[in-house]
Amino acid sequence: MTGQSDPARRFTVSIGLHGNLIVAHASGDLDYRCADLLHRQVADAWQVAPSVGLVLDLGGLTFCDSMGVGVLVLLLNQSRAQRSPLVLSNVPARVERILSLSGLLESFHVEPSVEAAIQAADPRHGFGG
Repeated sequence: MTGQSDPARRFTVSIGLHGNLIVAHASGDLDYRCADLLHRQVADAWQVAPSVGLVLDLGGLTFCDSMGVGVLVLLLNQSRAQRSPLVLSNVPARVERILSLSGLLESFHVEPSVEAAIQAADPRHGFGG
């Protein structure tokens, strides 16, 4: 398979805890081949700690297609269902534009940095969802 790159190498998710928050860093191409990976990783983290907030750092994304946007919406819906705040950080201009054009941007809480997102998602600081 020369000339083909493994999709798993083009997209990575690293997840950790910061206090009572899950912080997920996504990098690479969030597309139809990898959208499910992001969803599974976050779902697994929420299985361990279902009521904690989620900060999703998108600063490492190089591409996002409709499936990538779909998984962001899926995560937003799941966070609302379990009353767990979801805050996006470091949203690349291309992704922000897609969310804006589709009318979805206003549905998300977006912060410019992981640090700001952590503070915004922390329930002790009165997250408004």
